[in-house]
Amino acid sequence: MTEQNRPKLSIRRKPKVYVNPKLVDKPAPQPPKPAKQQKVKASSPVKAPKPKQVPPKPLSREERIAKKRAKKLQQGQEAIASLLTHWPQLFSLDHPKPLKIGIADDILGDIKARELDLSRSKVSAALMFYTQNPAYQEAVLSGGSRFNLNGQPSGEITPEQQTHASGQLEKWKTDATLQETEKNNHTDTP
Repeated sequence: MTEQNRPKLSIRRKPKVYVNPKLVDKPAPQPPKPAKQQKVKASSPVKAPKPKQVPPKPLSREERIAKKRAKKLQQGQEAIASLLTHWPQLFSLDHPKPLKIGIADDILGDIKARELDLSRSKVSAALMFYTQNPAYQEAVLSGGSRFNLNGQPSGEITPEQQTHASGQLEKWKTDATLQETEKNNHTDTP
């Protein structure tokens, strides 16, 4: 190979730093200040661990059932209280009157007309509580008239409805008897 065709090898060097002669007499700039560190809070004194609480004993079946019944009863009474305040001539817990067929629609229409603060679900719960009461079923069993929102007669109780009320009352009595015998059997066993 000839010298002219031969590749030339070059070394890359760092470029020389040019220093401005005007700035030579000035001091070097201050390095930036470090970021402020957050202050460490003094640790609070170590608290003694709380003694472990003994978990409550699980409720027996009867106690759970009684607790659920009491809760439902309270919710039902709260729901029916709103109906008692708005329609006292129709609703009574002591002496219930048989309600007109379709009374729920009448109540909801009256709520809309009077702009009362009652929801459909609350009205449904109150009516269910009211009609599933043994005293109400006994009133239906005795027969007679059904009543509207104003407390005026509106329709008669049919023999089929009386039969249904009788069946409902019998069912409740047998359920109560079974629960009572079950309770007595539980307490008699050692």
